[in-house]
Amino acid sequence: MQTQKDNLVFEETKDPEIIRFTHMQNGKTWAPPFMSKDDYARREQMIGSSEISTKHLCPETQKRFPEGGECLGIKYYVLRDLDLPATSSTSQVVASCETLNRVGMAASPQTGGAIQPVLTACIGGVYTLPEHRSKGYGSQMITRLNKLYDEYSRQADASSLAKTVVLTLYSEVGEYYSRFGFSSRPVPVHVVKQIDRLLNEYCGGEPGGGDGGGRALDFDGCESLLENQIREFSQNITRLQKENPHAFVFAVEPSLDNFKLFHRRGMYHKDFVEPDSPVTFGYALPNGSHLVWHHNYFPGDRALFLLKLHVSESSEDKDGDLRQLLAQAICEAKRTKIDRLQFWDSELGHQSWSKPFMEFLGKIEDNSSLYQENPSRSAVRVSGVKGEDIIWDHNTKFCWF
Repeated sequence: MQTQKDNLVFEETKDPEIIRFTHMQNGKTWAPPFMSKDDYARREQMIGSSEISTKHLCPETQKRFPEGGECLGIKYYVLRDLDLPATSSTSQVVASCETLNRVGMAASPQTGGAIQPVLTACIGGVYTLPEHRSKGYGSQMITRLNKLYDEYSRQADASSLAKTVVLTLYSEVGEYYSRFGFSSRPVPVHVVKQIDRLLNEYCGGEPGGGDGGGRALDFDGCESLLENQIREFSQNITRLQKENPHAFVFAVEPSLDNFKLFHRRGMYHKDFVEPDSPVTFGYALPNGSHLVWHHNYFPGDRALFLLKLHVSESSEDKDGDLRQLLAQAICEAKRTKIDRLQFWDSELGHQSWSKPFMEFLGKIEDNSSLYQENPSRSAVRVSGVKGEDIIWDHNTKFCWF
């Protein structure tokens, strides 16, 4: 779909040459120090061809959503200034962005509290070329992106999936996006540097020789555990909507492909930093409690991210499950030369059963390590719904793009 006004054109592009051009441009700013711009562009190409990014091509998706499935996956957009010389396919491109479109779960007054699938579009890669900044291009691009997705849901023939579109983003520029109708949902971050003390004094030391029936999660290892996550999400959404009957409550639906996106990005980085070290991607206990983690290799922010924690509702010792899972995470960190854990408060820290854990962290960590301001400020926008009436459940690292 294309929108045009005066000299500006905002459009989706599927042209590999244009997409690579945008990545080569923003790679000047965002490429990690251990990557060249070419390496960065190849990483973005890998992300663009990953399972979650090509979800619209998946036969299972097409069967589940015979109408609307084409809205899923990664979408690339550019803003062109037609007043610039048209010397190549990219000469008029002044700004670009992407959306990762995934299935969401939502309940609202309009659905009578019933949970229905919705389209969640996470905006990323918002970039104005340096030579074109301070000309309002970025504002025009986001305004037109909003309009594009609003029109999805307003079309008379819109599929049930696209009838409601939830736009999310992670701002690195504070409240900038509030002017475009986005409501911030900031989530604090906790950094655990005293991992030896956490392991020995809280977790009871390294796990013994027997694994007690637990298992390390390989690349596809959490597939059998997704049902537990989806059930937990559904219960939370239903409860929150009952407690807030005027609210629109949503979450990004857990999927193996979403976790694979983190794993693929991490493994790509690993090839530059620690190519020979074997890694695992999480751990599961026999009762279904599990922890999915992510290796972050960025210099200055090297950490094992706790990506998704699920403690079984039937567990008789939730704190005990947490201790076992954290012990496995710490052992993985130490094996891979990582000296800290990192997690969002919305993932771990807000639950009643996590209170002993957070109290222990308060004793061993500097205050500056806990409840840090998140450099990725979550924000959400749903057309026709006031910001104060939106509840984003499980707004955690696993939704990030």
